[in-house]
Amino acid sequence: MLVLLAGCHGQKSDDVASKTETRTAILNAGDGGFQPTPISSGPAPSLVAALGPSTTDSTQTRAHATSAAAAGVLIDIAAGAFLTGSTPGDPGREPALEPALVPATLSAFQIDALPYPNDPAQKPKVGVTQAEAASLCNQRGERLCTELEWERACKGDAGDMFASGASWDASCEADGASCASGAGVRGMGALPEHTASTFATSDNFVVKGSRSNAAGTDIVAAKRCAYRGKTDPATARNVGFRCCKGTANTVEVATIESRPTFRKTKMDAAQFTKIVAELPELSRLGEGLRFFELGDIANVTGRSGATHEGITFTPFPVLWSPELGTELLVATGRSKSASFVVALHVLPHDKYRVASSFVMLNDAAPVVLAYEPSNRKQLLWSACWGCAGEQGSISVREDHKAMIVQY
Repeated sequence: MLVLLAGCHGQKSDDVASKTETRTAILNAGDGGFQPTPISSGPAPSLVAALGPSTTDSTQTRAHATSAAAAGVLIDIAAGAFLTGSTPGDPGREPALEPALVPATLSAFQIDALPYPNDPAQKPKVGVTQAEAASLCNQRGERLCTELEWERACKGDAGDMFASGASWDASCEADGASCASGAGVRGMGALPEHTASTFATSDNFVVKGSRSNAAGTDIVAAKRCAYRGKTDPATARNVGFRCCKGTANTVEVATIESRPTFRKTKMDAAQFTKIVAELPELSRLGEGLRFFELGDIANVTGRSGATHEGITFTPFPVLWSPELGTELLVATGRSKSASFVVALHVLPHDKYRVASSFVMLNDAAPVVLAYEPSNRKQLLWSACWGCAGEQGSISVREDHKAMIVQY
C-alpha cells in the first residue's frame, strides 16, 4: 500500500487532501489478503535464474486434478534443488521460523499421493501421535516424510506459495483428493500433517499443511507450503500424515540468522534509484531521487530545541532488524516533488520488496532517521525533532507487517 500525504511544509495535493486532515496515517503492505503480487508466490527473478526453470514463479491458482485419485499411488519426486521457506513480506509468514528462500538440494524420493491411508475411498487417519504415525508408515515399508520433502512436493517445480498455486483454493479443503500440487501430490494443505523433522531449538516435531487451532486469516496462512507448525510429540489433535519411500533426506531447514538491530549502509542515491525503479508501488516518488545531507541533521534537531540525548540521527539508509528473521532497508530522501520515508524488505540476491511507504507531496524539507541503539522495536523519522505533526515512527506489528505513523 502506497499512501500519499501532504507534508507539513507543503501544499496539500487535491487527491489526498481529505485524507490528511487528521495528520496521522498508518501505512502497511499486504492488507489485501492472500492475492499476492507475483514475487510473493515464488522466488525473486535472480534466484530463478540461479536455480534454473524449475523455480519459475507461479501467479495463478492451479486447476483441479484432471484424473481421479486411486489408492496406493506414490508420486516420484526427482532429485534437485528448490527454494525453502518464503519471501519476506508474504502474508502470514513467520520470519523467525521460515528461511528467506534458501536453496536446498534433495535426493529423489517417493511420497504418498494422499494422506494415510493413501486411499480416496477412506478418510485421512487423524488422532495419532507422531510416533504412531511413523510406526504405521514403517509397517508399509515406508517412513514419515521430512518437512523439506513435504515442502518440495507441495511447491512443485514452480515454487508455489500454496499447493493450489499462488493462492489457496478453498474447494481443496472440502475435496483434497481432487486438488493436486504442481508435483501431483493431492490434498496438501487440507489438514495438518506430521513430519519426521524437529525444530532445531526444541524437541517439538514440525507439522506441515495447516494448523488445527488456527482462526481467521491464520487458517489460510497455515496452509502455505512453507508454514512450519509445532506439536508436542505426545499430542495427536486433528493431525494426519502421509508416508514417503526411499532414503530419507537429511537436509534440514536453514538456521535463521540473527543480525544487529541497526546497521549503516554505503548505499548512494544512484543505487537507491535503481532499486526504486524495479518497484512499481513506488512510481509516485517521481524523478531526481536523492538523500539529504549530514548538515540537515542540525536543521531537524535545532528547530524546536527538544532534547535528543542518546538518539542517533542519519540522513542515509539504515538496515534494521526489528525481530529475528526480518531485515528492512529504511530510507528517507526527496525527489523533485516530494520527500519520503520508505521501508523495504531485503530479499536474497540484492532484491527488495515494499513493506511500507510514506510520501509528503510538495514538500522538500529534510527528513532524517533517528533511533536508540537499545530499542530494537522502533525506528523514528523526523522533519523537526519534537514538533507535533512533523515526525513519526516505523514499527513492525505482531503480524510482522511494517507500518509508518506520522504524529
